[in-house]
Amino acid sequence: MKRITLLLLSIISVLFYSCNQDSDNETPIIEKVTIDDITLPRGFVISKLYEPTDNEQGSWVSIAKDDKGNFYASDQYGSIYKSRLTKSGEKDVLEVHKLDVNVGLAQGLLYHNNELFALVNSNDDKIQSGLYKIIDSNGDGELDSVKTLKTVNGNGEHGPHNIVLAPDGQSMFMVFGNHTDIPSDVHGRVPEVWDEDNLLPVIKDPSGHANSRKAPGGWVAQTDFEGKNWTLVTVGTRNTFDIAFNRDNELFGFDSDMEYDLGMPWYRPIRLNHMTSGADFGWRTGTGKFKDFYPDNLSGIANLGQGSPTGLLDGRGLKFPAYYQKGLYLSDWSYGTMYHAKLTPNGSSFDAEVTEFISGVPLPITNGVVGDDGAFYFLTGGRRLESALYRVTYEGDLPSEALELKERSKGKKQRRLRQELEALHVAPSADKVSFIVKNLDHDDRAIRFSARVALEHLDYKHWKDEIKNDNSAEATVGLSLAIARHGDDATRIEALNALVEMDWQSLEESKKLDFIRGIDLLLLRMEGSLPNDLQGKIKEIFLPAYLASSEAVNMELCKILSFLQVEEIVELTLHEMETNTSTEGMKEIYLSGDISNRSEQYGKDVENMLANMPNQRNISYAMSLSYLQKGWSTSTRERYFKWFGDALQKAGGKQYLNFIRAIQKTALENVPEKEQDYLSELTEIAAARRPDYMKDVKQPQGPGIDWTVELLMSAYEKNFENANFENGKNMFKASLCISCHSMNGEGGSTGPELTTIGSRFTVGAIGEAIINPSGTIGDRYQYSNYHMKNGSVITGIEVDEDDENIEVSISAFAAGVTTKVRKDRLESVELSKVSPMPAGLANRLNEQEITDLIAYMLSGGNKNKMKK
Repeated sequence: MKRITLLLLSIISVLFYSCNQDSDNETPIIEKVTIDDITLPRGFVISKLYEPTDNEQGSWVSIAKDDKGNFYASDQYGSIYKSRLTKSGEKDVLEVHKLDVNVGLAQGLLYHNNELFALVNSNDDKIQSGLYKIIDSNGDGELDSVKTLKTVNGNGEHGPHNIVLAPDGQSMFMVFGNHTDIPSDVHGRVPEVWDEDNLLPVIKDPSGHANSRKAPGGWVAQTDFEGKNWTLVTVGTRNTFDIAFNRDNELFGFDSDMEYDLGMPWYRPIRLNHMTSGADFGWRTGTGKFKDFYPDNLSGIANLGQGSPTGLLDGRGLKFPAYYQKGLYLSDWSYGTMYHAKLTPNGSSFDAEVTEFISGVPLPITNGVVGDDGAFYFLTGGRRLESALYRVTYEGDLPSEALELKERSKGKKQRRLRQELEALHVAPSADKVSFIVKNLDHDDRAIRFSARVALEHLDYKHWKDEIKNDNSAEATVGLSLAIARHGDDATRIEALNALVEMDWQSLEESKKLDFIRGIDLLLLRMEGSLPNDLQGKIKEIFLPAYLASSEAVNMELCKILSFLQVEEIVELTLHEMETNTSTEGMKEIYLSGDISNRSEQYGKDVENMLANMPNQRNISYAMSLSYLQKGWSTSTRERYFKWFGDALQKAGGKQYLNFIRAIQKTALENVPEKEQDYLSELTEIAAARRPDYMKDVKQPQGPGIDWTVELLMSAYEKNFENANFENGKNMFKASLCISCHSMNGEGGSTGPELTTIGSRFTVGAIGEAIINPSGTIGDRYQYSNYHMKNGSVITGIEVDEDDENIEVSISAFAAGVTTKVRKDRLESVELSKVSPMPAGLANRLNEQEITDLIAYMLSGGNKNKMKK
């Protein structure tokens, strides 16, 4: 009887363990505790183990571990370090030494099979960005020799980032930001027919950021351990810093937003992406970002508001409660927050439940790793900030043994179907056309996407006639997207005819949006003109539905009808913009106040915008109307340009006002020249005047000094106890700092935001930036030298480009001052080594005045934070 009981208990235990593996009924710990100003769930304990900056070892941004208990970490701008955690009595001690190798600057590290792989992001002429392998050449246990596997063209904040081991241990995956070129010999799972694919012309970022970058954006690649065979896996991200595989062996990435776009209809929050084979996530420059619902891109599975995504880590191996083992950890650098994402299979993809795990102010998290002891080790630092290594353990009452987590059965059938289609991304088969087309209308979006990508990897001749068959609406749209990208005008017109014959009104909301995008993509990929009868059919379908549908459908219809120059929409759209001014529902994608308050650098912009919210829907309408040349009367033009004045009273990201001005400028190009000044004045009358930051500014009393860093530090040390906040604020304006930099929500945007400079930089570092601004230039603010054939040089930052000219902003103090560089007269272009910030701006200040200025900057523009 005892043996039977034991057998039953064993069976029950196995069944319980199996159920526990495939069920995710656990919940997060709600109660929080704060330890050393860091908040985390009750039962967890955090401790700071080491501070690299205190030991002159830089600011660590990447970390890996070997199988012998050692950690490896890299300074963002320096060397790679090996460390080991030991005991000195009761105290944990991290023993650290620098690797004696000529490689560093690694934003990604991976240790595998006694080799350390480094993905280098270099702004140093001595080493190129790319993938390197560090080995132990003589068997003494120390890594000492470097092998270059592949170099890439790209660096800076949007350069090469992280590297992870594939689930089967046979290859590795790397992620690159959108300023890194895909090497010409790297191909693979993504059909190389990407383009900007916006029906209406894109407005580029007025600050010049990423204006020279085009599709495909950021990318992921897979390679072997010798770096010989590279496969392109995904494209279309902005600046994903890290990637990770979950327990189901699926790849995920944490992608960044563009904070300057806050309040705009093309703004996309930071988000967790399921990075399936062949995926395009729709990043495009300026206003051209794809909408989440466009069927020719994939959307994120979780939006997290604003931030600066860094590390991403799977929880397997952690000795934490089960909930915290079964998910991903997402780190946000700017808001000092680490999130936990519980992933639940939904078809072939996943839903994500995101909760906060750790937060602190400041806590600039960069990356993390699961230790051999089941603890979570993570780094803070980056951008030369003070750096630290932390350890998180669980000491509460809940069970916390590491579980052997395997792939879940839920969703497995759908994942296998998607993976069967994905296999055709690398081994196309004409025999599979029927199978592929069958899945173009699958109810699972990721499967539909994978099916179309599989189709596009086949020679066009094998599937070009499929559009003639009696397919479902969704399959017809999928075929139309593929034809738009691979066909000729004759087959594009054939696809358009197939679409317009469908009963569009009977489609559900999501399929209507897919249908519109199908028409959209076919129109914009047309090389010739659209037949009049077909244009008339499209108008007959869409015009009656305009403004009688959902907001998303209406905005997309406005684009197409403007593109087709349907003049009847002018009055309809203006009436909608004037009467439907509610911003209800538009705040949901942004952070709550308790999180935004954690970042003085970015949080103020979010708060200001939420308090004075622009209407993103009406901005979309205004942008579409700016390209419409027909149907205008004097009164409708007046109403339209007065709307710009109202929009200029709202708040958004740093480029919000400049984008509204850019849309207005486009609209003016379609206005008779004699009316342009009058309509511009209407906008100005309607617009609230922006704050005059230079009003009542008192000029320095002097006498001025030819400041050096040493003199500045000495003056501050001598005078800081008597520092005057108001005079420091005045000197910030009088020295023209405010023209380019913002502090606590006030100021310009052509230079870095300075609110958090006091928590990131020493007095000496601030002095160095003021006195020697060309010493370190952020890549977002770096000008270029345009060398002309006549020997002249134009220096500035690109804000726009067409076939004939490059428009260049040439003044850091006034971004709107531009000149055009004619391409036919251009000899060469090189990055300028001279900062757009002039040296000597502080040389009019005396000792007390420069002390007041530094004290004001250290306070972040907050009088209550003045350091005494």
